[in-house]
Amino acid sequence: MKVPYVVVGLAALLLSMVAQAIVIRHDVSDEKYIALGKKYSSSVAYVGGCAATLVDMHWILTAAHCLQDHRNVPFLVRVQDNHYRVARVVIHPEFSSENDEIHDIALVKLKDPVRNGIPVKLYSQRDETGMSVVFIGKGTFGNGQDGLIRDDGKQRGATNTVDDVTEQVIAFTFNAPPDTTELEGISSRGDSGGPAFVSASNRLYVIGVSSYQMSHGHREGNYGVGEYYTRVSSYRPWLEQVIENASTPAIAGHAIIDALLDNDLSAFGEHLADPNIQQPDVLTEVFYQIIMQNKPEFAAALVKADIDFMTVRINQQSPFEFALRQGRTDIVDVFMAHTRTVPVKHDATSRVLPYYVAYYRNSANLLEGVTQLLAQGANINAVTSAGDSALIITGWSTDNLALIKLLVQAGANIDQPNNNGDTPLMDAAYLGKIAHLDYLLTQGADTFLTNKRGHTALDLARRANHSDAVKRLSSN
Repeated sequence: MKVPYVVVGLAALLLSMVAQAIVIRHDVSDEKYIALGKKYSSSVAYVGGCAATLVDMHWILTAAHCLQDHRNVPFLVRVQDNHYRVARVVIHPEFSSENDEIHDIALVKLKDPVRNGIPVKLYSQRDETGMSVVFIGKGTFGNGQDGLIRDDGKQRGATNTVDDVTEQVIAFTFNAPPDTTELEGISSRGDSGGPAFVSASNRLYVIGVSSYQMSHGHREGNYGVGEYYTRVSSYRPWLEQVIENASTPAIAGHAIIDALLDNDLSAFGEHLADPNIQQPDVLTEVFYQIIMQNKPEFAAALVKADIDFMTVRINQQSPFEFALRQGRTDIVDVFMAHTRTVPVKHDATSRVLPYYVAYYRNSANLLEGVTQLLAQGANINAVTSAGDSALIITGWSTDNLALIKLLVQAGANIDQPNNNGDTPLMDAAYLGKIAHLDYLLTQGADTFLTNKRGHTALDLARRANHSDAVKRLSSN
């Protein structure tokens, strides 16, 4: 049975937790949750480490607490496999970081319209109690029995039922079977701002925005935790007013950009001699469009013309890193080939190395590419948004012991954990990768470290029933 929502006092609020990705039932196949999540991909976005809902071709809806540090900072929104630039962030005027459980709602306007998305409707009715909803998110995976497990980057959907509402929030409970929905779940780390969807009259509506959780005496991610979403119907008039009154953002213009958008490589080449393309806003727009539209032949024309692409910044990243983070490997190949003979330097904040390993992990030229990037100053301990270093990605996603050795010998932090507190040794133990495990042990990997769930590498080997790993770790 669902637990009724009760208005709580300060003592209970002190136990609240920020709500973020999808946690599922322990007794239902994860593949069913992944399949449900896939159905809604065209209406879900990701921004600032949180999830969001596409409510217009130029607008996404999310939680205010996700964006309070981004009011004046340019960043990107991801919808499916594409990134879109942010033109404006609008946080509800009554939101306060000191009391962020109320008015936790915000809008983000995009410079470019989302071409690969399907906007959903803002719910206006006041009948949410008892409704069946779908949550969508990706990030820290877990289940109600074991709690949070790992950031695996997979989008999942889950279902739940509205317990009750107040003027500002909608309440849910993560119930244990058998008194649950078929694909019961809640959000977890990584998807604050995510949607609660309902379907009505063959239309998809968003009725809530993921805001916070309350433990109710349970550990994070376990059955019994309460889930609270900002109630969209209460804020719909403000949301519609903001969208209606917003101005159109300005985007740099130039004939070379027109040629690019027209896919006219000949005209593009003719305009490369124009000194005006060296203006920062024009050059940034050129590289942005080349990468977003995945046009490696235009990238090759630029670098052949000796355009210094490493001085350009897109979302505070070089085009090299930006292309990597979009998975535009054809364009990265152009940059890699060019920089084999032209000296470049990656700055210390660049995350090129872990993303290069992530996207090229199956490439025959992986070792060569990593060696090149390290020689160009790539930060060996840089991490992805999930906190995964190149060493962790190599160990988790490949059987490439040679690359592990290369990274360790080049100075990689052998005990550097990811966002879950998992180290390379823990991953090797959990996966039963004995060759990795043996090498890391010989290099002095710390066997006494614990992850955020309190597990050592030995604990993880035992939980996964990897007897060889247990034997080796028990003797250290």
